[in-house]
Amino acid sequence: EKYLANERKKQFFKSCKKQNLKIDQLIKKIDDFKNSNLLIIGDTIIDQYTACEALGMSAEAPVIVVKELDQKNFLGGAAIVASHIASLGSNCHFISVIGDDEHGNWLKENLTKQSIESQLFIENERPTTLKKRYLVENQKLFRVSRLDDHMITKEMTKSILKKVEKLSSKSEGIVISDFAYGLISDDLIEGLEKCAQKYNLKLYGDSQSSSQIGDILRMKNF
Repeated sequence: EKYLANERKKQFFKSCKKQNLKIDQLIKKIDDFKNSNLLIIGDTIIDQYTACEALGMSAEAPVIVVKELDQKNFLGGAAIVASHIASLGSNCHFISVIGDDEHGNWLKENLTKQSIESQLFIENERPTTLKKRYLVENQKLFRVSRLDDHMITKEMTKSILKKVEKLSSKSEGIVISDFAYGLISDDLIEGLEKCAQKYNLKLYGDSQSSSQIGDILRMKNF
């Protein structure tokens, strides 16, 4: 462990030298994170992990029978992006769409615990996106996803852009975190680009996908 730590330090200092970065300058830049203000907009996901004990095979069908032992939720999707930005010291305001359900309430509570300001728009037809993974001895057996990935309505888009307009004068940049679950519509991207130009904000794009289809080409001028 000590050897690995020393090797990482060597690589870090080597990288700094290559980029012509002095340590005191780097420390100052990191210290300046606390003076930055960012808007994070994107699809919220709650990652739920369920630890199980394997009991054997079912007598009725060729399936594994397991007993649930423990369950834990984690922030996922754009919510974890906001969490990382906040943990680095930046002031961030998180904007997303959730369902009117217990997982949406869990999200609100945990964002508050991390002192992350948020505006979570509720859409009754859309559940809060949940990805539930079942594990036996740290090996993933399968995943169950509860989601609705239809695009948000034009009315919802207008409400989000209205909130962004209100916060833009106090921000330096907008992070758009697209997990392809329906929040980041073309109309929303167009509206955010206009807002960024109006207030001279930097646009940061984050496009991620696994079982769904993502398109980084939608973020052309970021």
